[in-house]
Amino acid sequence: MFSLLGATNKTLAASWSAFFKNLNLSTTGDNGDIYQVLNDVFNILSIVLWVVLGLVGAIGAIYAIYLGVKLARADEQGKRDEAKKHLITVAIAVGVTIVLILFFNTFLPMILSAFGLDETGTTPVIPGGEEQGEKK
Repeated sequence: MFSLLGATNKTLAASWSAFFKNLNLSTTGDNGDIYQVLNDVFNILSIVLWVVLGLVGAIGAIYAIYLGVKLARADEQGKRDEAKKHLITVAIAVGVTIVLILFFNTFLPMILSAFGLDETGTTPVIPGGEEQGEKK
C-alpha cells in the first residue's frame, strides 16, 4: 500500500502497456505469447475507451447546452423542473462515465502494479504477511 503513496523506488504502471511490459514479456515459450496478446488486446481496448471518453464528453456537453436553453425558454414550472431533472441526469451520467474510463485506463494499472501483480514469480501478499492461498 505504501507504493501507492510513492514510498518505494518502483515506478507504477500508468498504462496497460507499461503494466504488461513489467509482466515479463521477454520470457520464452507460451507465457510471452499470452502476455503479448493481452498487451495487444488491452492497447486496443484502451484506445477505444479514450475515443469513447471524447465522444461522451462532446455529446454530453452539447446535450447539456441544449437542456440549458430548454430550461431558460420554459414557460411553465413543470417544463423547467423536467429540464432541470434531465440536466442533472446528464451531468451525473457524463461524470460517472468519465470516472470509470479514467479508473480503468489509468488508475487500475497503477493499483495492480502497486500491489506487485505485475511481477512474475511472486505471490501477492495479503496485509499481515500471509501469502495468498496459505491457511492458518
